Amino acid sequence: MEEVTFDLQTITPLFLAGADQETAELRAPSFRGAMRYWLRALVGGQIGTDSEHLKKVMEAETSVFGATDKGSSVRIKISDASREPEPFTERTNILVRGEWKATGKGYLLWTMARSGNPARGNVKPARWYFPIGTTFSVSLSAKENNQHFQQAIGAFWLLTQLGGLGSRSRRCGGSLTVQNVQGNIPALSFTPSETAQMLKLHIEEGIKIARAMYPTTSHRANEPLFDILSSGNCRIWILQNEKQPWRNADETMRIIGEELQDYRSTIPIQQRKVFGLPLKGINGRRSSPLLLRVTKLQREQYVGVAVLFKTKAAGIPMSDYALIERWIATRFPNALEVIL
Repeated sequence: MEEVTFDLQTITPLFLAGADQETAELRAPSFRGAMRYWLRALVGGQIGTDSEHLKKVMEAETSVFGATDKGSSVRIKISDASREPEPFTERTNILVRGEWKATGKGYLLWTMARSGNPARGNVKPARWYFPIGTTFSVSLSAKENNQHFQQAIGAFWLLTQLGGLGSRSRRCGGSLTVQNVQGNIPALSFTPSETAQMLKLHIEEGIKIARAMYPTTSHRANEPLFDILSSGNCRIWILQNEKQPWRNADETMRIIGEELQDYRSTIPIQQRKVFGLPLKGINGRRSSPLLLRVTKLQREQYVGVAVLFKTKAAGIPMSDYALIERWIATRFPNALEVIL
């Protein structure tokens, strides 16, 4: 039996739950689902997203993680957390010149706070979460160290370098860092980078290695139907404070949240749809195409990572993605772009 164990630490609040949303728990299915997502993004970026190529993407996903009629070739096991969950009681808004305004961090995590009015019977309790600094381990195992096992490790690398886990994972929630790796892994590195520039190179090299796990002819997708890692359909930036990292994760979230809140307020409500739905007065649901996470560098330095997926969506012109790109260009002019 081949096994690799990753020792993880939460950088930002981790809101992870099962059917009972009022209880926080570490769940292997949540990791499996997130890894499936990143595997699809990687393979879709290699071969395309139309009906013909979608079938091949699904075959690649099934070969690693299984399907309803086929077991997974990779097992995922989660250890207990080092800290107990807590209710999210942080203040998400403050009074500014007589008006209530969300804090930067509150703007990113506001749906996790208690809301509603007891008199109206619509109280939504605060979500429970694993606090910053919680440690636990994730083990991936398979009968043999074959290509599918390596591909699962590649998907795990993408998850821990570009994404997050749980609720609000697209708004900096559930950002994780790998503290230690036990077992044989491919050339992928999980070691924290020293600087933002080195992180940019680290991500570029890692994506190149992960792509090499799928020897196939590259096919350029125009207006892809789901999120894919490919040039022209995805952009990745390293966000920092002018030309320096931030001092902690809370400061990173506060500034990213403040800049996003202020910028979105300048955009007409109809065009804000590109940032995700629902919106007040506008029906429909759509996950944000902008994934934000916090990454910990060495020596207690922190940066943001922004991943923009440009996919075809009803009622949203592809040209509107320029509004999100403009947010990066105007609010983080010293951002480093990862070359895909």
